[in-house]
Amino acid sequence: MSSLSRRHLMQGAAAIGLAGALSGRRAFAQEPKTKIRIGVVPLISSGPIFLAKEMGFFEKVNLDVELVYFKDGVLAIPALVAGELDTTVSTLSAGLFNAVSKGAPYKLILDRGSEKPGSGSMAIAASNAMVAAGLTGPDKMALLKGKRIALQAPGGIDQFLLGRGVQKAGLDPRTDVIWNSGLGYPDIVKSMGAGQADCANIPLPLGYLVEKNKFGKLICAGYDIEPGAQLACWAMSSNFLAANKSAAIRFAMVHTYAGRLYNKAAATKDPAIIKIISDATKVPPPLIQAAAPRWTWFNEDGMPNVDSCMAQGKFWTDTMKLVTGSVTKDQLFDLSPAVEANARLAKSNPFA
Repeated sequence: MSSLSRRHLMQGAAAIGLAGALSGRRAFAQEPKTKIRIGVVPLISSGPIFLAKEMGFFEKVNLDVELVYFKDGVLAIPALVAGELDTTVSTLSAGLFNAVSKGAPYKLILDRGSEKPGSGSMAIAASNAMVAAGLTGPDKMALLKGKRIALQAPGGIDQFLLGRGVQKAGLDPRTDVIWNSGLGYPDIVKSMGAGQADCANIPLPLGYLVEKNKFGKLICAGYDIEPGAQLACWAMSSNFLAANKSAAIRFAMVHTYAGRLYNKAAATKDPAIIKIISDATKVPPPLIQAAAPRWTWFNEDGMPNVDSCMAQGKFWTDTMKLVTGSVTKDQLFDLSPAVEANARLAKSNPFA
């Protein structure tokens, strides 16, 4: 093929792509402008929301966004239930499964991060004393029998990952270890240095402080225990979902595409993306860069790992006895916004 022909081909492809994007944007201009209130915690893993806001993705699909900030995601769920939010992040906690078993007025609609091998942000730290005793990897977790594991709160992702770790090592996570809860991650780091905690899950980049301060070692990642474990999902009010299905799909489109950009930035340590995340979270850029590529991974089709979600529910119900009622997939999920969003992005991407 001549260089002229190649140039014409490239120009034609570019024109088709531009036409597709413009067509997509015109299509969304016909959608009703919808306000959506989003509960956000200023964490690195909230990066796709910050990128979408900075890059104007919400406006491109006619969404009027109000970001409502919370110090902890646990505080956002009551606001969702009270009708003060339309969507927010929910971990696959014991509390979630208890609430859903009792008829919670929301559904999980979209991926919000997982422990993809090589990309997940969860880090398992062991104290110097435990490392000296031989706790150097997930295959040595039987050494935690009778030891103290620090948690922010019972029934969350920290307890799930470490509970599964000790369970796989042959221990009973209910009775064979001591769960100490009630500390935030920074205080958990300090408690390890003070000899008050033997092991903990401390997400990166904060987990690096354990080694920097010589309090212990990072012995493995969360994905070494549970590869692909779902960390959280987007939960949406059932009322909003019923009344504004189009807006739910458009939100899923925004987050799915922004998640792809976030994944790419984690791999390349893109300084422009790091700055956006740093400005939103107040985490210094060098710390964000140091954690890359082990930022939270976002599934690029927007679909959560449903099997992992249900396995976590089974763990809370059958193993830890923290959930009293059973929960089905239909009770927990409405993934139609994620499915439709992925199909629309494949057909005509308004953000490209």
